[in-house]
Amino acid sequence: MKKLLFILLVLTGTIPTIKAQNRSSDEAAIKQTLGRFGNSWAKGDFSDMKEYMTPDCHWINVVGMHWHNLKEVQFAHQAFISSALKGVEAKELNITVRFITKDVAIAYWLTHVGAFYPPDGVNRGGNKQGDKDNIATVVLVKQKDNWLVTSAQNSDVIAQAAASDPVLHMNK
Repeated sequence: MKKLLFILLVLTGTIPTIKAQNRSSDEAAIKQTLGRFGNSWAKGDFSDMKEYMTPDCHWINVVGMHWHNLKEVQFAHQAFISSALKGVEAKELNITVRFITKDVAIAYWLTHVGAFYPPDGVNRGGNKQGDKDNIATVVLVKQKDNWLVTSAQNSDVIAQAAASDPVLHMNK
C-alpha cells in the first residue's frame, strides 16, 4: 500500500512536468511552422506551403480577401510576393501561443512588414503601404505530430490607434 501511494504521489508530481515539457516542445514546433512561412516569404516562393498548412486552410488577408483552401492561399501569397511584396522584408517580432486543446493552438504572430507599393510593386507616388507592424491570429492543428496552419487572419497595427487602446488605461 505504501509503495502504491508513493508511486501515485510521484506520478501526480511528474504529470504537470511532462505536460509542461510537451507544451514547451509543441510551442517550439509551432514557432518553427510559422518560421517556415517566413522562410517562404523571404525566398519569394510559397511552393512548399503544403508542408506547413492544411489542405482545407483559410486565410483572410489585411484588406479582407478571404481564400478558402491551400490552392487559393498558396496562389494568392505567390501572386503578392511576386508583385507588390517582391523583396519586402517581414521581420518577426513576437509569437505568443495559446493552447486550446492538446492538438489545437492559436498563435498571435507580430511582424514588421517593410514598405511596399500595391498593386504591382511600382511606386506611383501615393500608393505606399506597409512599413508598420502586422499581427496575425493563426489557428494551428497537430496532425501526425506536425503543427499545421489551418486558418489565419492578419491586421495592420496602426500606431496612432494603438496609442488610444482603452486597455492601456484599465485598472489591473
